[in-house]
Amino acid sequence: MTVSVPTNVRQLNDARITSLLDKLRDRTLKPFEVRSIVHDLATLICKHVKVTADGDETVAVIVVLRSGLAMFDGFMESVPETVSTAVYHMGIFRDQASLQPVEYYNKLPVKPSYIKQAYVLDPLIATGGTAGAVVSILKDWGVEKVTFLSMLSAPSGLSRAASVWLEGTEFVSTIPEVTIGQEH
Repeated sequence: MTVSVPTNVRQLNDARITSLLDKLRDRTLKPFEVRSIVHDLATLICKHVKVTADGDETVAVIVVLRSGLAMFDGFMESVPETVSTAVYHMGIFRDQASLQPVEYYNKLPVKPSYIKQAYVLDPLIATGGTAGAVVSILKDWGVEKVTFLSMLSAPSGLSRAASVWLEGTEFVSTIPEVTIGQEH
């Protein structure tokens, strides 16, 4: 089944990414192997995204705790040396009972005028609640554009998150082929 995606979603169809995602399904992987594969995935995903900044602009890099930490090094290695970055961490989790996002850590300062765009690192979009909450927080913070990088997204969760700020957000992710009734 072909998945229809919102206009602000760039679906990655890269055989190298698919191969690495397949490797991650191996439950016998040791933690260092998982970190290595996630690093390689983040690096490959970033090859599909051009990180740029105008003049004195600084790009905000938002790491969604804790899972986004694994993508950080691969992302930063892909950022050109000429681009200034400021790194921030946001802690949001999904409450298991209500399935609603719960913010537990956010130390974003008053937004400096030289930050106009943010790149968010979060490896998985499931229901879209956490991703949508992050986008909403960054929109309220005052950035002009958010690029959300994810290794894998459930179609319905991605659609939910993408609808939060259509004109100001781009999602870059792989979307698995699903059969109706299989998505969770």
